[in-house]
Amino acid sequence: MASVRQIPLTCSGHTRPVVHLAFSKVTPNGFFLISACKDGKPMLRQGDTGDWIGTFTGHKGAVWGVALNGDASRAATGAADFTAKVWDAVTGEELHNFAHQHIVKSVDFSQDSQYLLTGSNEKLLRIYDMNKPDCEPTTFSGHTSNIRNALFLPDGQKLVSAADDKTVRIWDRSSCSEIKNLEFASADRKSVV
Repeated sequence: MASVRQIPLTCSGHTRPVVHLAFSKVTPNGFFLISACKDGKPMLRQGDTGDWIGTFTGHKGAVWGVALNGDASRAATGAADFTAKVWDAVTGEELHNFAHQHIVKSVDFSQDSQYLLTGSNEKLLRIYDMNKPDCEPTTFSGHTSNIRNALFLPDGQKLVSAADDKTVRIWDRSSCSEIKNLEFASADRKSVV
């Protein structure tokens, strides 16, 4: 079998460590990459070449989480300035600013791009309706430590979150309740309790 040589892409531009990456789905214009960085300047790039497209400016602290919606027309960022922001990924314009009480570590769009999920150091998950951005978000609580990551599951009716409390939890959107809790005994052990 012949070996395949792969050459990694190097994407310069950030001045501090990159902490999260997210790719878009394939669109008629290709696919895209967005990076979260401690320099507070998330960057959008062409996914296949790494070529810089633009920088979203407006956060006043490290950006910890990033996401692109299905057609890569919207970007979301979560940051140490206690905000999650939604951007027009084509123009770079800030569309929405959602205030939190602590650092926002994770953002994700629903499959239909109608909702934004955030996870924060408040130990809360929030879902914002993009059609009613001024309305109060739906809130989910149960984690006992900082949330590291949160995602919509493909069915759109469930969420999954992981936190520093060494749990991964699955949530039901309609009842706003936890339906599964996987506890991990320690970082050294590979078993699930």
